[in-house]
Amino acid sequence: MFMEVIRLHIIIVEDLEADRKKLMELIQYDFNKQNQSVDFSCYTNCDVFLKEYHTGICDALFLDIMMEGTSGIDAAKKVRENEPNIPIIFTTAEPNFALDGFSVHAMDYLMKPLSEYKVNWCLKQLQEYIATPRYISILEITGWGHSNIIQISLDNIVYAQYHNHTVEIHTLNSIHRTRLSFQDFMALLPQNGRFYICGRGLMVDFDKVERITNGMFIMKNQQNIAFSRNRNTEIQKAFAEWIFVRSRKGV
Repeated sequence: MFMEVIRLHIIIVEDLEADRKKLMELIQYDFNKQNQSVDFSCYTNCDVFLKEYHTGICDALFLDIMMEGTSGIDAAKKVRENEPNIPIIFTTAEPNFALDGFSVHAMDYLMKPLSEYKVNWCLKQLQEYIATPRYISILEITGWGHSNIIQISLDNIVYAQYHNHTVEIHTLNSIHRTRLSFQDFMALLPQNGRFYICGRGLMVDFDKVERITNGMFIMKNQQNIAFSRNRNTEIQKAFAEWIFVRSRKGV
């Protein structure tokens, strides 16, 4: 169930009226079973949709891939420029187009003709995604015995390291320190494979990793983070699994 969501707003971009109505009916049916509410905004082409779209306007986006004018894939790329994490689900009658969507990290692909089973499976993934927290709250050490409660966006975390009874959380812009144990800090993070313990008291956000060499993370922000070479094969495998999950679900 969508336990923490009272009402979702979903955008559907679909040029065929029958497919658009069918998708709305199936989504509405699933939400009704869960005693949840959903609102829809619908567009018949991507060009009009992109003119009216702005960040934060919806909770999920269903895009038909093949339409006149701008394609669903190209529209998704435009959306991703400002919203890297919004759930995008493609609908298509051509399975060969599914691979094109990996570059925009689509959550799912609904093959036409649509069915209750297919949509239900997709909405379960959407449920899992929405249930994942976007921020963590910590008591940050500010010096001279003082501390403040702050929120840190998960998307800003690069890595964290524990030493001297303190967790240092390295983000894209700064470093935050808290007196949590490393175990308690890790318990705050989603357990989905993204935040990976790669050494004693060392955690790396796989989403910020560009590549892995022998015993070294090369991060997207040009930082290098060393780990034990004895764990190289294990970490390479975990990273590959995360890349697959991210490409499949858009997490």
